[in-house]
Amino acid sequence: MSALDYVTGPALEQGHDVTLYAPLMFRREARRRGVEFYAAGTGWTCVPAVERKASTIWKGFGNGLFNQYVFGQLWPDQSDAKARDLITAWTRTRPDLVIAECSDFGAHLAAKVLRLPVFAADNGLGPVLLDLWDTDIAPALTPLCKQYEQDTPLLPEMLTPAPAHWFYATPPHCAHEVRRTVAETRAPLPQWPDRSSSARPLVYASLGTLTTAMPGLRTVVEDVYQETMAALSAIDCDAVVSAGDLAEHLQSPDPRIRIAKHVPQPALLHRADLFVTHGGRASLLDSVQGKTPVLGMGILADQPGNTAAFAERGLGRALELTAARDEIADAMADLLGNSRYGDAMAAANTELSQLPPLDITQLRDSR
Repeated sequence: MSALDYVTGPALEQGHDVTLYAPLMFRREARRRGVEFYAAGTGWTCVPAVERKASTIWKGFGNGLFNQYVFGQLWPDQSDAKARDLITAWTRTRPDLVIAECSDFGAHLAAKVLRLPVFAADNGLGPVLLDLWDTDIAPALTPLCKQYEQDTPLLPEMLTPAPAHWFYATPPHCAHEVRRTVAETRAPLPQWPDRSSSARPLVYASLGTLTTAMPGLRTVVEDVYQETMAALSAIDCDAVVSAGDLAEHLQSPDPRIRIAKHVPQPALLHRADLFVTHGGRASLLDSVQGKTPVLGMGILADQPGNTAAFAERGLGRALELTAARDEIADAMADLLGNSRYGDAMAAANTELSQLPPLDITQLRDSR
């Protein structure tokens, strides 16, 4: 849910009633944020057969075909169930405004059917969806739209919690750039970690949680963690490696490297000197708000493009997943030893913080 924090946070602060309609697996996170929850759609992304097929395509044919399969086939195939649930729910209780993730095609359709004002919230997948829209996504959605007597599918106007030019070669039509907020549930643990006795730089490494949940990718990601930890041992630093469920399979003989299942990432990035990341949108924006340069190793979906974009802007460097420990160590040493990356991050943080706050009432009235 962190991809929607920049919407739900301001909406709650401005006194609006906020309800999340999503598969049951999101109920706990919604309630942690003080958001009312109703089940809608299916948790198909957690079906083992789906995860196996998607990861097999990624391993065998690369990220391009993976994106075509997931966003041009799987996602549209699931849109009907979400649209039906939402049309039923919103007919009973009509919302004043719908803000749905840009990849939530079922919600876009339901809002259009009921003539509700709707915006697409960029969850990081916006560039991928725009790239595939005409060739894969729109053709897959067209039969469903016709079923509901709707015209050719179009993405709603986009909300994005970052300057659009950071991630889009051609910004989406009517992109509304708004200030990013982080949920209090991702707030800092003030004394973690205690580094009062160390003068070494702190490197934080995390390759996200999605890939470790996909069985076909676990071994690939575990190998990347092993090479990264070997690289960390070769340089003069302290390190925290957050590896989700893979943490129990990783061992470090180096006492300077701490392995954890989960960490308070936004807080840690205000202390770290370098972030080794898979390049998910939320993680990269966490790094900007922490002014922490990144070493990006993009894995799937939008991540390779994100890490390349950040490297092009001088906010860090990008490596392939196949990079060996020596190459990783050299990149880390360059990033830690060159102040230009930190300066670029500080400038990016200023640019990010100057975006206007999201005003829900103004957004509703504009439609």
